[in-house]
Formats: sequence, C-alpha cells, structure tokens
Amino acid sequence: MEIQIEWSTEDVLQRAKDNDVKLTEDEANSILLEMQRDYDADVGINWETIDVYIDDLVDVRDYSY
Repeated sequence: MEIQIEWSTEDVLQRAKDNDVKLTEDEANSILLEMQRDYDADVGINWETIDVYIDDLVDVRDYSY
C-alpha cells in the first residue's frame, strides 16, 4: 500500500489570504518547492508549517524593499 498527500499552489495562496497576506503565484510555488526541499517526515507539512514558510518569505520580501 502507498499513500500520497498533496499540497497545491492554491492551498498556499488561500492560507496566505486567510492570514491577510498577499502572495503571488510564483511566491506560493517557491514556498512549495522550499517545503519539499526541507521536508522532515517527523514534522510533516500542515497548516502551521505553511504559515511559517509564508512568514519567512514575507520577512525576506519586505526586508529587501
């Protein structure tokens, strides 16, 4: 048996919107790729994990302006 859990760009964009954060589709894709690269099976990926990645991206994005 094998299972697969999928997260999409739309999931990340909606979560950002729910938290009053505006992201582009490219930024959401970047978050997904970073989560995939950093994936830790002990932690997994959940809404809290996505929130952390969104916050990190916003911090870097806003700092660079």
